[in-house]
Amino acid sequence: MIYIGAGINYLLISMKMKGQAAMEYLMTYGWAILIVIIVAAALWALGVFNPATWQQASATGFSGFQVPTGGWVVNSTGVHVLLKNSLGATINVTDVDATIGGATTTSTTPSYAVIAPNGQQWFTMSGGATMPSSGTAYSVSVSVDYTYVDTGVAGTSTGTLTGTAV
Repeated sequence: MIYIGAGINYLLISMKMKGQAAMEYLMTYGWAILIVIIVAAALWALGVFNPATWQQASATGFSGFQVPTGGWVVNSTGVHVLLKNSLGATINVTDVDATIGGATTTSTTPSYAVIAPNGQQWFTMSGGATMPSSGTAYSVSVSVDYTYVDTGVAGTSTGTLTGTAV
């Protein structure tokens, strides 16, 4: 009888020790998982996972025109772009359109402009397209229609502006 009681006590003690080991195992991994979650939340709050954080501003295309670094802004009021005439002749810009997310702007200011060689002019495109909110990445396709003042020959230049909206 003593043997049976001792066996039961041994059995209870060994089960208690196994339960304690299992609990320590779960607590160790639990703390590790909690730390990983806290670090991930901190990185998310700092914007590390936001693609706009890594979006570099660039202007590509625009045959016959230059868009200088910092020569464009995309914000809630529209797309503002500085176009420099690199065609070598005086031109009349007749239309400038911006396409964002499949929608094209409907209003350009100024509506037309005569630009001398190496001259430049700011254009603002707004209306008809939803502008990106501040801090989000964008890619805007810009189309410039123009005619040469001397010959009346028409041309079109297209380019893409990418960056983060302000």
